[in-house]
Amino acid sequence: MDYPVKTPQQVRPLLVGFRKAAGLTQAQLAARLGVTQQTYAQLEAKPESASLDRLYLVLKLLNVSLVLTQASRPATPDSLAAKHVKSAERPAPVKRPAEIKSDIKSGTQGTAKTGTKQAIGHAKPPPKSRSSEPRPIAPVIKKRESW
Repeated sequence: MDYPVKTPQQVRPLLVGFRKAAGLTQAQLAARLGVTQQTYAQLEAKPESASLDRLYLVLKLLNVSLVLTQASRPATPDSLAAKHVKSAERPAPVKRPAEIKSDIKSGTQGTAKTGTKQAIGHAKPPPKSRSSEPRPIAPVIKKRESW
């Protein structure tokens, strides 16, 4: 039977269904892949973020083949861009808190067209850091399985 997938979110229920149809638990499939059950559970929970290599490996173990077919009318770059662009107008600039306080004190508001400091008065410079030495950045260590 064919299962058309049109969005990445549709992959998860299919993976769960294929695994259960094969009579496997997450732990059993994870053991066949050589990873922990938690690692496989993460892949199954969010398969759209998994690499294609990993997804192929899981599908192969589940005896599932992947077939890609071209739609009747291929999407052109122009049609894809038109869907994502709502307006060519630029959004109004966001005011910083110092600029808003200045507006409140002076009773004026900057125009959305300019949004510059000259239109609303002077703004305070950002506060200086207490220490002149940069703080060391602690490395982020994540435990990951390579499979």
